[in-house]
Amino acid sequence: MKKIVYGICLLALFVTACEEKEIVIPELSSGARRVLVEEITGVNCSNCPDGARELAALQKQIGADKLILVAIHSGGDLSKPVPQSTMDLQTTEGYALVDYIGQLSGIPSAAISRRYFPDEGSEFAVGAWSARITNEFKRDYNLDLFVANTYDPITRKLDIKVNMAPDSTLLGEHRLTVVITEDSIVNAQNDNSVIILNYVHRHAFRDIVTAINGDLVAEPLTAGALISKTYSLTLPAAWDDKHCTVVAYLHHGGTPDKIILQAAEDHVVE
Repeated sequence: MKKIVYGICLLALFVTACEEKEIVIPELSSGARRVLVEEITGVNCSNCPDGARELAALQKQIGADKLILVAIHSGGDLSKPVPQSTMDLQTTEGYALVDYIGQLSGIPSAAISRRYFPDEGSEFAVGAWSARITNEFKRDYNLDLFVANTYDPITRKLDIKVNMAPDSTLLGEHRLTVVITEDSIVNAQNDNSVIILNYVHRHAFRDIVTAINGDLVAEPLTAGALISKTYSLTLPAAWDDKHCTVVAYLHHGGTPDKIILQAAEDHVVE
């Protein structure tokens, strides 16, 4: 069975992995291409901050509006809280989502558009993330995606609207996944065998709004169509609404083809 490819950070290979390389984003014919990276991480994973810094550098170079990141704390023992932790960033939904994406063989790892690379097996080092992300920007699925949030800070009720706008007909099964992330969470982290008490966790997965495998888009994705989906929820009091973001992505629904065609995000509080 084919598997989604993850980037595995092997300590011996990571020495030169964080060198910044120029990434050239090609012009696209439809809505701006946005690439989603689902990062698998953990607070007790000594090498995970290096992977997070690599992705942060790539996002700064490419643009936060083009490279969307979701950090899922679901690496087993390496994601469990350390004694100095003030919270547990693991979620049952996060583990279920990673199980759906495919077999995880180590962390830090990254599913880049959930693409499978048969020529390289199921693993590649953090140093390959840059090239794989660059290649994703060369793919144009003639599709745009928009997220619009309406939020009441008093009741903490959040209404989400996701619009899908294909420029050409897309065949096959497609699913929409919507998740909530929280940024700027200060919590302990094992960083190269040193516990950092005030480590800032970025774009941490908090919950999934849709089904784990995404909600089926039953409407035909034909050229010129505009398909809307709406969701409502109440944000838990423990989440800082000013740092929460809604991330939506449209992807294939087959097995093992779960490739993400387009992604979009919108802050809960602007």
